[in-house]
This record gives sequence, C-alpha cells and structure tokens, in this order.
Amino acid sequence: MIQRIKQFVRAVKARLNDDDLDFINMYLNAKEQNLFFAMQIYDQRHVLNVAYTAQKLMQRNHSNVNERLLLRACLLHDVGRTANDIFLLDKVFAVLLDKYLPSVAHKLAKYNKDNTNHCFFSKRRHALFIYYNHADIGALKLKEIGLNDIAKIIKYHHSPQRQDDCQELIILRKADSLN
Repeated sequence: MIQRIKQFVRAVKARLNDDDLDFINMYLNAKEQNLFFAMQIYDQRHVLNVAYTAQKLMQRNHSNVNERLLLRACLLHDVGRTANDIFLLDKVFAVLLDKYLPSVAHKLAKYNKDNTNHCFFSKRRHALFIYYNHADIGALKLKEIGLNDIAKIIKYHHSPQRQDDCQELIILRKADSLN
C-alpha cells in the first residue's frame, strides 16, 4: 500500500521536461505520439518512468533485447487509458476496490458499451472497465496504426508470465512493477 501512496503523490506532481520530450521524439512517430499524448499527464510520466527503468534493466542484464522495440512498448503500454476514460480519482477508486473487494470490482466492470448514461455511477463503472481492459484496448489501438509487434507485447503486459514470453515483455512487466 505504501507503493500505491507513493504512486498517488507522483501522479499529482507529474510533469514532463525537455529531456522527456526529446526521449519521446526519439522513439515515437507522430501517430504514436498522438496515442501517447492522449493519456493523462500522470500516465505519460508513468510510462516514461517505466521506459527509463526498462532501459537500465536491459543494459544490466539483457544483451539480446531489441532496445527500440522495448522502449516503444514501454512508452505505449498504457495507451488503452486515455484522458477521456479514467481520471486520477477513478484510478484510486479502481485500485482500492480491486484490492479490498475484487469480486465486486470485477462485477461492476462488466461494462455495457451501448450504455450512454453519463451519471456518476456509470462513469465509475466505465473507469473500472478501462482499468481491467486497458491492455486489450491499447493493443487494438496499436494494431489500428500497424504496430502489431508492440500490440502483442502490450496485450499481455498484465498477464501472468508464460514460457514463451519475449524478453521485451518480461522486462516491461518488471519495469512496470517497479513504477
């Protein structure tokens, strides 16, 4: 729970600097940047931190990793959560509900996509749906712009590790868990 509190404080204070923007420009093209900048600033900061951590992990332990693929996957791994879908307090609500009442959270997350009701409760259900399904949503968005290799990694970044997982996915998971 201490890590979650630290994440919340970092989210509130999230900013990007010129070095971050240079890093983004180095690894993402215009279409990819559109997806990146559609996220909330705290998610942008998070994925950058994940990319920086992955870069360090890769340099220490993994010489057979495609660095460009890894860093692009890190920068795009949460594009399934956009600024329009989930706000900071929604994310806090989802994390707490998932931790303390996971069966209730999963039940509420079964979101009816045809529901146009914009009431408070409906928005929280939508946030839970995004919280649980952002990997699949992000993978679909990436496939739409032709990034099938990254989409395969993103789709499974919250799944349990499997024997045939690529090194880029393994490092992304580790870096994500550290941030």
